[in-house]
Amino acid sequence: MSETALPAVLIADDHPLFREALQSVAAEALPHCRLMEVADHGQALDLARRLPEIEMIFLDLNMPGMDGLNGLVALRNAVPAAPIVVVSAQEDAATMREAITLGAAGFMPKSLSKAEMVAAVAQVLEGALYLPDSGAAPESDAGLAEGIAQLTQQQRVVLQLLVNGQSNKRIAYELGIVESTVKAHVSAILRKLKVHSRTQAVIKAGKILAALRQAAP
Repeated sequence: MSETALPAVLIADDHPLFREALQSVAAEALPHCRLMEVADHGQALDLARRLPEIEMIFLDLNMPGMDGLNGLVALRNAVPAAPIVVVSAQEDAATMREAITLGAAGFMPKSLSKAEMVAAVAQVLEGALYLPDSGAAPESDAGLAEGIAQLTQQQRVVLQLLVNGQSNKRIAYELGIVESTVKAHVSAILRKLKVHSRTQAVIKAGKILAALRQAAP
């Protein structure tokens, strides 16, 4: 496999020393990936749109061009399948929760040690959301289980296909239904699981599928 075909990790931070620190974290947590760096949101968005092989993004909230959390939303829309881990000097719980609500897969304060960051990335790679102890998780296991219990059998099948990376068009073909019906199922799944994007549902795949197996007769 050529270097350009390797999965990539995008480090988006305007501080050279912290980019170097994140290189060390990424090299340990994702040793199979090549590392790419940018120093502003415009560059990050350009790469995200051009490189489908991006596997994870580390995103500084205070980087030039971010416009607060709007920069996160733009990147989330550009790469819906790649988890975005926010890294920030901001450590207030409200900012952490809002970042997760808007589609981040994790929130790492810059005060974390390297070992804590590596562990956080590993948690995200396993399909869980990461928040430090200072940030209250926006959703409990009980809430997730309750949402899963509300899914119809057809919605569970659609969820499984989403987790497998299938598009709405492909899901419609697989199930022999029209695409508008798939969209309605996806909307219902997101509402019942109390997430705001299909990406958030997919990121939680490990926990969701485990719960689905437990709920199966």
